[in-house]
Amino acid sequence: MSWFRLVEGRNFGFPAVVVIAGLLTAACGFTPVYRQDEPNYVRQNMAQIEVAPISGQHGLQLRNRLLEKFTPRGGVDLPQFRLSVKLESSTQELLIQLDNSATRQNLRMKASFSLTDLASGKFVFKGKSVSVGGFNVVDSEFATIVAENNAAERAARKIGEDIFDLLVVYFNRTKS
Repeated sequence: MSWFRLVEGRNFGFPAVVVIAGLLTAACGFTPVYRQDEPNYVRQNMAQIEVAPISGQHGLQLRNRLLEKFTPRGGVDLPQFRLSVKLESSTQELLIQLDNSATRQNLRMKASFSLTDLASGKFVFKGKSVSVGGFNVVDSEFATIVAENNAAERAARKIGEDIFDLLVVYFNRTKS
């Protein structure tokens, strides 16, 4: 017989687990990272980040993605931080046929980034992110180029999300 069954035959197991989980998270000091109350220290600091230009077409896509995430309402005149990103990409052939032609490739994109406090000129946070996207190599050269560009866009988007998440965690930990 279960501890959660009462005399009337109703199962109260799920509501009891929800209540216990709520009490445990409240007792440990859990606070959500993306809470909406004002003032939000993390959101204010994210809006103070200036993203340095990133070389290459995929660097431009990554920079635009980061700007959308950091400053959705527009940038500030005097930023407090500067984010510098170095982006590298390479392809690797995966599926090779008997005639030594590849039918599948992986595009590996790696970003090394650093956040600099503009007032002191010191690095306050450094990190890395890696994303791998695959694409098919077909007979049509145009289709292969489009597939490779799509894989690069997906990888840049993933790296942008990773960088944003890492910086949110950093600012959430450093708030006073």
